[in-house]
Amino acid sequence: MNLPYVAGFLASVIGMMFGGSIAWFFRDKGISTIFSICTGLIFGLVILEILPEGIEIGGWMTVVFGLIIGYLIFSYLEKGAHSITIITNDPKKDVLIHSGALLIISISIHNFPIGIALGANSDASVTNSMMTAIMFHNIPEGIAVFTPLFMAGFGIMTLLIGALIASLPIGVGALIGYKFGMGIPWLLALIISFAMGIILSVAVKEMFGIALKSATTMYCSTLATVGFVFITLYLYFL
Repeated sequence: MNLPYVAGFLASVIGMMFGGSIAWFFRDKGISTIFSICTGLIFGLVILEILPEGIEIGGWMTVVFGLIIGYLIFSYLEKGAHSITIITNDPKKDVLIHSGALLIISISIHNFPIGIALGANSDASVTNSMMTAIMFHNIPEGIAVFTPLFMAGFGIMTLLIGALIASLPIGVGALIGYKFGMGIPWLLALIISFAMGIILSVAVKEMFGIALKSATTMYCSTLATVGFVFITLYLYFL
């Protein structure tokens, strides 16, 4: 497809909905199990696929600076999200809804610079590789987003709405990148690493942190390792 903003949006929606479908069928298996595996999957995708690209484009200093910015923005979002009061008859549901909402917001922000990078890239092979990465990257993110929402009692329609909300920034970002380009390598690397900072913070603090509240460190770490190994093998044989 020669319109990266359309292709990127669709790739993100497909990945999010596929991940959300997995979350729907395994929603009764325990949030600690699902979140631990997703943490490993996300770390594998970021460290093995996205981080090397950012370093190659802009160097270590730019990437580290972008990661710090991403973490600071996530911390601000986290503080703001937990200051919003959600009243249900079950305090556990309140926590699940907060987590799901924060994940959607964080992933939406994370998707915007990824979209810019996609749209600004004129190399067809790199663009196709990025769309594939976006789709598979959004599978564990979809699992992570929809698991707490489904466990809080939200229905299957949430899957479509949430996938569209989280994916729209990729389409908008790709349109901007496609129209105006991104001819400054270090700026592109900064945008990519900024996105990495947000999603890694989500994985560690919001996903793995919640998993640790209902399971042992050994159990969660083992499953996270399984997720990391799985995505490593997938990327190796892709």
